[in-house]
Amino acid sequence: MPSPRKREIRAALLGPSAILLVLCALLRVVSLFRPCLSDDEAIYAVVAREMLGGRVLYDGVVDHKPPAIYLFYEAAQAIGGPTAGMILLHALAIVFVWLTGLLLAGIVRRHAANPDPRAPFMAALLWILFSSFYFDVDSLAVNCELPMMLAVVASVAVFLGARGRLTWLALAGLLAGVATLFKYQAGVQLVLFGGAWILAERTRPTRVAAGLAALTVSAAAPAVLAVGLLHRAGALDAAWFWFRFNFAYVQTGFASVDVLGRMLVSLGAVVAPGFLLYSLGVWEAIAGIRRGPELRRFAATWLILSALAVCVGGRFFGHYFHQIAAPLVLLAAAPAVKLLVRRPTWFAVGTVVPAATFLVLGILHTSVMKAVGDPDPDYAQVSDWLDAHAPKDQALCVWGNSPVLYFLAERPLGCRFVFANYLTGLSPATKTQTDPTVDAARNIVPEAWDMLVADLAARRPMFIVDASPGDVAHYGKFPPARFARLQTVLDAEFTPAAEIAGMRIWRRRLPSP
Repeated sequence: MPSPRKREIRAALLGPSAILLVLCALLRVVSLFRPCLSDDEAIYAVVAREMLGGRVLYDGVVDHKPPAIYLFYEAAQAIGGPTAGMILLHALAIVFVWLTGLLLAGIVRRHAANPDPRAPFMAALLWILFSSFYFDVDSLAVNCELPMMLAVVASVAVFLGARGRLTWLALAGLLAGVATLFKYQAGVQLVLFGGAWILAERTRPTRVAAGLAALTVSAAAPAVLAVGLLHRAGALDAAWFWFRFNFAYVQTGFASVDVLGRMLVSLGAVVAPGFLLYSLGVWEAIAGIRRGPELRRFAATWLILSALAVCVGGRFFGHYFHQIAAPLVLLAAAPAVKLLVRRPTWFAVGTVVPAATFLVLGILHTSVMKAVGDPDPDYAQVSDWLDAHAPKDQALCVWGNSPVLYFLAERPLGCRFVFANYLTGLSPATKTQTDPTVDAARNIVPEAWDMLVADLAARRPMFIVDASPGDVAHYGKFPPARFARLQTVLDAEFTPAAEIAGMRIWRRRLPSP
């Protein structure tokens, strides 16, 4: 039987933890009723579905992110199927966010100097709140950042608890390596840990070398495993090709003249509703750089490195800012307790108001999008037409940036690409996407065209759906007539069958009797 003291501690922990879990579920409840929240979710889900069907990642089905996110989606769909699997994934995301909050609370409890006893709970509360403070397609969707941040924060908790033990340092590196397989930007943790280790052991060169070796080897282990599995699957060359594409993707984002404007817009959209967290956290970070307790200096450095990571690519999507939120939470927890005590109304305005606002916006997503003049494309209508005219096992190829159509249609991919951007040069969040006068040709991946033509010949999709007639997802500037190799295939093998919701459906000609 547990001692009375242990029961008291357990009750104290389980009570607040349960409250936080309920709050986290409430703020993300929308995700439990909408299987697919965004284009990004659709991409990962469709890639995972193709992998379950036997296609090899980066070869038979293509996207350029690290492999872990697809494996995560694949596991969920293997358990629950295409739709229920996504609901399961969203439920797991709620648990992941909650666990990340508890880890942040534990860091404050164990490592803050003279912590206010309320600060650990506040740290978890701030993470759960502010990780939901944005539009549902960014904050609620299971992008790479949510599972990445669970591994990142766990690595920080282990590193801070290492106290010079090399095995713990190696475990921190291993967790950071796992995080990097969700998103490459998590690699900044290795810089953080390596720098902190050097400072802590600077008088003992042998210990410095041993620690850096342990950190490097353990962090590299997940990547080595991934490379081995890709080699075994015969996809290592393809994986290397699409990994290198990331450098071109980053260059395109920074080469755009509107990168500063995008940064300011995103900062305004993210920082404004999160003003309480950002103001308290940044103020503490400035103080931490100059002086202050060890955890504050560590968190300030973590914040700077995370901010640099968010800038990579120059796109500043809302979900990128999850990486900044974690160190901000560590910095802001104690000042937020003081604010709650001294100015409870201000605290409520900075937390309850944005939480309620984004919850309502998520619930009313369809109506809100229509009201602002940017309704979601009616992909369901296109999918219904396809179902009425061919069995589900007939493959589909979409000429556009419409992965949600693939998700809803639940048909085999007629080519390896879940979107046509590699073929057209459209680069998300740049003027190649939003300005019809900007030429995107310089961003085309020439090898992708050989892949597309080979896939169309080998997989022989029954349908090719063209998004350009209705400018669906900004594809009005990319009609097939601009691309001779695609138009040649359409003219030779397909015929226009219908135009639904702004999308022209081409159907393969049936052989003559």
